[in-house]
Amino acid sequence: MELGVSVRWQLFDPPDSIGTIMGRILLIIIFFLGFLAGSAVAVKKRGAVYHYAERIEEIYGEKWEEWKYRLTRPWTRKTIVEDFSQAVPAVSGKSFGRDGQLTLELFREGTFIIDGSGVAHQKSPNYGDSAIIRSTDPLPPTYKITAVVGHIDYGLDNLAGLTPDPEYPEGPLNENGCYLLTITDEPPIGNHTNIWWHQHRKLVVDVDNNVWGHGAPNPIFMVYFNTDNQLRSFDGQTSSWGKAWNKAVQYEEKAWYTVTIEKTFEKYKMSISDEKGRVLKQSEVPIKEVWHGEGDHPDYFALGDPHENYYQGSMKIREIRVEY
Repeated sequence: MELGVSVRWQLFDPPDSIGTIMGRILLIIIFFLGFLAGSAVAVKKRGAVYHYAERIEEIYGEKWEEWKYRLTRPWTRKTIVEDFSQAVPAVSGKSFGRDGQLTLELFREGTFIIDGSGVAHQKSPNYGDSAIIRSTDPLPPTYKITAVVGHIDYGLDNLAGLTPDPEYPEGPLNENGCYLLTITDEPPIGNHTNIWWHQHRKLVVDVDNNVWGHGAPNPIFMVYFNTDNQLRSFDGQTSSWGKAWNKAVQYEEKAWYTVTIEKTFEKYKMSISDEKGRVLKQSEVPIKEVWHGEGDHPDYFALGDPHENYYQGSMKIREIRVEY
């Protein structure tokens, strides 16, 4: 086991409500009834034996996959923590962590300094580079991703003196920021402009300082994209979702924040907390309302500077925690 990763297995979930416990008992009863019924009706047809599980899946369809996951999860639940206490070479495409569950994606000068000091220092000295940490594999059906991030240095003053770049007509003069945590529908492999991210983000907690003053100063946005891939941001003033580009909270440059994205079978949840563990803002949205939330669209997470045509500055990551 690498020193920078700890793993905790849980035999059972935390205490549940009576309703949840009764629901699990009911699922177990259904499971064994299905076993008995399937065993009784298994027949031989054209040389093939129909297994009881196939019969149950035929009856209940996709819901059966969810039931199986719910039944087995209390015995397989796992937490993986990356605390960056072990050095990791800054090599694009390098996977690290206990099972290689995290991967670096670096482009041009974008990099991470992970020297074993307990912090991953993400640096993008030029708007034309990018540097993210992403999940190596698709996330499971339900999960909770937590990132402790801070020392955000992506202000507009970092763009002073830049001129238009014909290679990137949509950048780099107007915006500067970083992703504190995002969920995508494809693995964010390689380098991408903001156009790719706009097509593949499901939801994101990000910093975006911009010349139009949206959310200024120092905004952290909580955003999801609806089924038409249109932005919906969480207004920290009204604690409601809307079409306007409103910030959830305002960050302090030298402070640390805990950002969480959680997925259940029904909804996504997002939250931002301060250094003392106080929840600053939290929100949720039904999966069915999220861009590529349903159907055959797996989830991946990423954080850092995602754009090769925007953003120059730095941020720090103290911990990435994956619970599933």
